[in-house]
Amino acid sequence: MGLRSIKEIFIIGHGPSSSHTMGPHFACDYILSKYKDIERIDVTLYGSLALTGKGHLTDYIIDLSLKDIPHEVVFDTVTVTEHPNTLTFDVYTKNGKFSENVISIGGGSIITRDNLLDTKIKGIYPHQYMTDIMNYCIKHDISLYEYVEMHEDKDTYDYFKRVLKVMDDAVNRGLNATGYLPGSLKVRRKAKEMYEAMEHTELGENDVAMNVATHSFAVAEENAAGGIIVTAPTCGSAGVIPGCIQYLRMKHVSDDNIIKGLMVAGLFGIVCKMNASVSGAECGCQAEIGVACSMGAAMIAHCFGKGTVDIVQSAEIALEHSLGLTCDPVDGYVQIPCIERCALFAIKAINAVKLAVIIPDDDIHVSYDDSVKTMYKTGLDMNAKYKETSLGGLAEIIKREEKRKK
Repeated sequence: MGLRSIKEIFIIGHGPSSSHTMGPHFACDYILSKYKDIERIDVTLYGSLALTGKGHLTDYIIDLSLKDIPHEVVFDTVTVTEHPNTLTFDVYTKNGKFSENVISIGGGSIITRDNLLDTKIKGIYPHQYMTDIMNYCIKHDISLYEYVEMHEDKDTYDYFKRVLKVMDDAVNRGLNATGYLPGSLKVRRKAKEMYEAMEHTELGENDVAMNVATHSFAVAEENAAGGIIVTAPTCGSAGVIPGCIQYLRMKHVSDDNIIKGLMVAGLFGIVCKMNASVSGAECGCQAEIGVACSMGAAMIAHCFGKGTVDIVQSAEIALEHSLGLTCDPVDGYVQIPCIERCALFAIKAINAVKLAVIIPDDDIHVSYDDSVKTMYKTGLDMNAKYKETSLGGLAEIIKREEKRKK
């Protein structure tokens, strides 16, 4: 089958959710471009989209996308669909009624009736699994970046240069913003005060953990506020990579090397997306924050000049020790525990690299592909209430405690 472009791992758009905000937005664009003389559109949301759509601003983005057309958004929390992020569009035109399902598969990507065949067979890479990619690179004495460069379009470097700029802009906005995030949780934005507090720590501005955390918080808070961010691989995990980038800049890594590192990270993300999932609604937060952590580790290892085996092992360790992570956003908002989680897993990505480089190559027992397969199987086995439905885990406990206090 081969892998698709890494560009679909890093998509620029509005937060707070790649599957619940970006996906529905792109779905509306698809419907509007396909059907003419539209008089009315009814959109029905199922599964995770229905259960947490309010907190993820799904209805807001649909209203924004269809603002010039009479429409209604229905939250169907009862009907079970094959994929938990399914939308049904009932389109009323002058020529009659048309119904079409669209699936938001995570990372801002959608499956439609028209692109279904492409999503299954169209790829630009000759390989599908990381083990095959690694062996190819070793055999032909090329780096993972050179492998990516060999198969992607000529404009890919410039695209990732823009990706870095958008990430930096999100960090700067986040570090200067104050007040509260949208929604009923009344979560205060903390990145600015955390950044200002660094000078009072023992290490001051050289405090690695604080630097990484503040930059991750800044982007995660921007995402929660519906700002412009980059999926990496999703909106909910968008703060991990920027935290890792700050660590690299503290180590005086050039932007050119960081851009190339982002492209290497994208390779690991697309392996996960095509062989498993990057959707919290499908496989829990392990598919979002776990994949982001593995991507961050790969980027850091590349930027430090590590070889192919060490880069792959860094990503594997990061993913393996994120397995089983549930997605339980409180009240459906991408805030608790999502924001703190971005910071913690950015730091975890750094430590994964440190661990990988001291493990002998002949003592590696788990491949990256093994962890990807395990992540997917774990996600399929996971109870639905732990997969972006806000029906279990922390979301359930917090809601129960709030009711008890009342």
